[in-house]
Amino acid sequence: MDAAWHIAPALQARQPEAAALLAITNGHAWSAVPPTLLELVRLRIALLIGNEAGLRRRSKPALAAGLSEAKIAQIGHYPSSPDFTAVEKACLAFTEQFVIDVSSLTADNRAMLQPHFADAALTEFVMALYVTECTQRLEMVAPLLLDTPAATPPVRADDTRFTGLLPAMDAYQASVVRGTALDAVTTEMVRLRCARTHNCRFCRTLRLEDSAAAGVDDAMTAKIDFYERSDLAERTKIALRITEAFITRPDTLTATVINQARAAFSPAELTEMLLDITKWSTQKFHVAMGLDAADSLPKNELGVSFFSFDGEGRVAGFAAAPGALG
Repeated sequence: MDAAWHIAPALQARQPEAAALLAITNGHAWSAVPPTLLELVRLRIALLIGNEAGLRRRSKPALAAGLSEAKIAQIGHYPSSPDFTAVEKACLAFTEQFVIDVSSLTADNRAMLQPHFADAALTEFVMALYVTECTQRLEMVAPLLLDTPAATPPVRADDTRFTGLLPAMDAYQASVVRGTALDAVTTEMVRLRCARTHNCRFCRTLRLEDSAAAGVDDAMTAKIDFYERSDLAERTKIALRITEAFITRPDTLTATVINQARAAFSPAELTEMLLDITKWSTQKFHVAMGLDAADSLPKNELGVSFFSFDGEGRVAGFAAAPGALG
């Protein structure tokens, strides 16, 4: 395992399939992107989100490829440092915007990267960026909300079932969707909090069919942006507090919210919630790549489209009315 990334033992014990697939996906990310470049990206992310443990680790392949501690020490000054190449500067600038406010990335930002990547390589870089970010966020939040089992075998990333990064990520996301611990209302409110924060046009347009059947309506979803001042159920507010900290600054998750979460949700529910946040946050990849248009979706008179997942955890289809997908 590349010691530069870490899967929390608490996740490995409670969701072994998803944890293993996330490890495999990380392995493919480090194969898809030159290790020195991805290590600089990883460390910049760690600085931005306050991941102190991540800052202390180093990628062995990156060090073997010549990345020095002197260069790492200058990462906060990369725009003016002569030690950073043009591609490293472009990727680090893109990374900063991706982490801080992905919705502000434009075609011009992507154009700055394109001279350095072929089309497929650019796609893989942005996906690897997402994987590296969400894994670090999980690393920080999971131990705060979940007790770590006494003995958990480490997950392995040397799985040969997948031919590349994108298929591995697809399998990881499908495994997360197959979870059944978290109720439909919380799942949908968490998903939409992610969509609104990342300003993913596609996901903001969507509503989960089973959540609509469970009572999530437009009046409820309209309260997400000001949930603390709303009359939403306290359980929902706690889930939104966790989501907000996870996708912005995980190091701001307070002891009060942690205690609230442990009282309101079971360990199985919290585990699924955290994994769900990583799955829904794939929105960031689509927003960053300009792939979040919702024009093709069938919509009702309010501009909303309904969707569901099949038994394998993949999207079963879209419809303008709930219940139309069977």
